[in-house]
Amino acid sequence: MKRPGELVAGAYVIDEGSGTPVVLCGGLGGNWFDWNVAAAALLRRGLRVVRIERPGYGLSPPPGHDPDLATEVDRMSRVLDALEITAPAVVVGHSLGAVYVEGFARIHPDRTRGVPLLDATDTTHPHRILPTRPYVAAAHRVGRGLGGSAVQRSLAPAARRLLNPSTPPGGLPAETSAWIRTVYRDATYLETSLVENAAYPALARDLADLRPARPLTTSTVVAAAHTGHRTPWAAVWMWRQRRFARFLGAAFTVVTPARHHAMIDRPDRVAALIAGLAS
Repeated sequence: MKRPGELVAGAYVIDEGSGTPVVLCGGLGGNWFDWNVAAAALLRRGLRVVRIERPGYGLSPPPGHDPDLATEVDRMSRVLDALEITAPAVVVGHSLGAVYVEGFARIHPDRTRGVPLLDATDTTHPHRILPTRPYVAAAHRVGRGLGGSAVQRSLAPAARRLLNPSTPPGGLPAETSAWIRTVYRDATYLETSLVENAAYPALARDLADLRPARPLTTSTVVAAAHTGHRTPWAAVWMWRQRRFARFLGAAFTVVTPARHHAMIDRPDRVAALIAGLAS
């Protein structure tokens, strides 16, 4: 299998098309192939699609440092510089990726045309009861201990189905399925995911500290995914997503029927939402 894209400014990047730039930033454990169908739908709409993958995901080189909001925002900016993208971009953040995207929009409003936050991690009231560093250190140890082991190799398929059961219309292509099997068994991918998850409280706190001095001035949409089934968890999640939208002064919409990875379940709907901010 040949992976598309290249290393640009310390990140693995897939750059396609022309027109108004759209930057796609995945969530915790997200990989470039999660956006395949949505990216194709965006290209059909005449947009330039840039997928920026954080180090350690999708078989990209390991990060060499712990997750940090300022570092990721700077990486995104350097990628745009390297690609000579000067026009403001629609910067899309899925799940935990919304933290980085919101940070980018606040620090670089001149480079941001719109901000769709897709089933975003709710950072309305970030909290950190204990220091994050011990959790990050423990995540490194667990990742290195299990990474590449028989345990990871045997549990990887089940872990993917549990964490991301979404399927694009028409089913998963054979090549994507092959990439999933390979990536989810990769030692670096496991450690990177565990460490980023452990670092989340610090990332959310950094974003909260940034907000008072850097207002969000760009058109923003919080798009919540809903399966269409009425459950207590779904009601709570919708309430939190609406609250988050009000907190940001953002518009609110629902993508349904869709699971958390709505760009896989409803790629055309997500592409239409993004294109609306690009137009």
